[in-house]
Amino acid sequence: MKKALLVLFACLALPLHAADFTPLDRHAAQRLLDPSSYRQPTVVTLWSSDCSYCKQNLQLLSVLIKRHKNLRVITVAAESESAALAPLLARFELPGPRYVYGNDSPEAIAHAIDPTWAGELPRSYLFNGSGGKAKVSGVIGETVLEQTLLLPRTTGKNGYI
Repeated sequence: MKKALLVLFACLALPLHAADFTPLDRHAAQRLLDPSSYRQPTVVTLWSSDCSYCKQNLQLLSVLIKRHKNLRVITVAAESESAALAPLLARFELPGPRYVYGNDSPEAIAHAIDPTWAGELPRSYLFNGSGGKAKVSGVIGETVLEQTLLLPRTTGKNGYI
């Protein structure tokens, strides 16, 4: 009986991790990348669980969000939902909305995000909160983030360039 209850509670707990992610469709993706939606510095970062460069960006964002309380980070897992995503993202302690590719085809979502995007990861969109938007593919440097997002300079504290 105790084992059955433990199994039941474990099964009920699994959806809680899945609930951390909102499925993204092409319509929501277009709204997510609208610069007029952001009134504070915001990074929308696309990542994948098997992308080591993505994890470097997530680590940097984790450091910067602690230094800059007005910085907002929105994460988009550019893959289908899986049980591995929540624990991986939890390592970086990034507050903010979390998305995962939904039922639309990955190509349709990618095109809605940015018709010129070829699908390379990591991919980040930087919004300065005043209507400015920049796109960055690859690892982001701390200086680039701070300058583009109009954040006070803190470069060098963690060795990021």
